[in-house]
Amino acid sequence: MRFRLLGSVLSPFVRKVRVTLLEKGVDYELEQVVPFLAPDSFTEISPLRRVPVLLDNTRGPHWALPDSSAICQYLERENSAPALYPSDSVGFARALWMEEYGDTEFSNTIGQGIFRPAVVDPLLGQEADRKAAERVFKEVLPRYFQYLEKQIGSSEYFVGASLTLADISIAVHFQNLKHAGFHLDELEYPGLAAFVERTLARPSFLACRQEERSFLREHNFQIGTQK
Repeated sequence: MRFRLLGSVLSPFVRKVRVTLLEKGVDYELEQVVPFLAPDSFTEISPLRRVPVLLDNTRGPHWALPDSSAICQYLERENSAPALYPSDSVGFARALWMEEYGDTEFSNTIGQGIFRPAVVDPLLGQEADRKAAERVFKEVLPRYFQYLEKQIGSSEYFVGASLTLADISIAVHFQNLKHAGFHLDELEYPGLAAFVERTLARPSFLACRQEERSFLREHNFQIGTQK
C-alpha cells in the first residue's frame, strides 16, 4: 500500500486527513501513534512531535510529511479528483482561511477545554471534569458558533457548491464534541447544526466514527449523552 498514516484515531487532525483520503478514494493504512508516548525517534519525522504524519512509499523509506494541512495539499496535488480545494483564487483563499480557523483556536478551545477533561483524562485513568467542559461549551464556544453560523448561512458548504477542506476542517471538531456528548442547539444555530449533521453523515465521516466509537468502547469509555 502506498500511503501509511501515523496518528491517534481520536485526533481531529488525523481524522481530517483520513476523511480527505476516503473522499478521494485513496487506500491507506493507519498506524496508531500517540505523540507523548512515541519514542524519541519520532522527532526525526515529526519535529514538533505532532500527528498526523504521512508516509509515501513511492518517495523512499525516509520520506515523511507532518502536519495535516501540508498533507492534505500534498494529497490534492497527487490525487486531483475529486478536488477538495477550489480552483478559483477567491474560493481557494477562503477555504484556506476556514481551514486555518478550524485548525487553530477553534480546535484548541474544543480540544483543551472540552475533549481533554471529558474524554482524554478518563481514558488516561483520571477523573472527568464535566463541569469544566460544560462551562467552556456554554461560555466560550458560542462566539465561535455564532461566527460559523454567519459564515454557513443557508448554504450547504462553506465554500462553493461541493465539499472542500473548509468543510472537513470544521466538521472534524464537531465529531469530537459528539464523542464528548455535546450537541449544537438547532434553534439557535440552524444553519450550522444542519451543516454538522449533513457533513458527519457522509460515508467518509461515518467510517471514521465507527472506528473511533469502537476504540472508545474497547477502553471502557461511556460516550456522553449531554445535550
